[in-house]
Amino acid sequence: MYIAIVLFIVFLIWMCVAITKSWNKGAARRRAGAEAQAARHGGQFVLEWNGPRAQGAADGEFGPLLVELPKKMGKDCARFYERGLVLGGKRVSYENLKDVAFIPGTGGGITPAQKMRNSSVLWLYRKKGSTIGLRDMSYRFDKQTMEDIQTGLGFRPQA
Repeated sequence: MYIAIVLFIVFLIWMCVAITKSWNKGAARRRAGAEAQAARHGGQFVLEWNGPRAQGAADGEFGPLLVELPKKMGKDCARFYERGLVLGGKRVSYENLKDVAFIPGTGGGITPAQKMRNSSVLWLYRKKGSTIGLRDMSYRFDKQTMEDIQTGLGFRPQA
């Protein structure tokens, strides 16, 4: 009986380590892509954007406005500039990001918890500070725009 419990605990620890290594390997590959992109731009982390540009004033610190994602309710929006993001009161330079991952949602759900779990989200992992998540429940965006932002920052999605 005790041997089975010990083996089960060892198995759980092994699974957690394997999942963590897998995530870190993917994050390291995405980070290497972002660093290679920054090297092409003279060491600056920038958003390479080929789509239509948003209408709006440039930011003194982050440069021209490229993408604007309005909130579904309220006047606030997420603004992606050439060298940084402004979201509410948060100002995040792209050089302070260690990973960016877009998780497409399946949509639907009856309860708020199910809707939250099934929503699409763009995760912006900062080197220091809390992770920022842009969910399709709160912001107006589509899958292609989020994938273009992730790719435009150099964090290529897994193939």
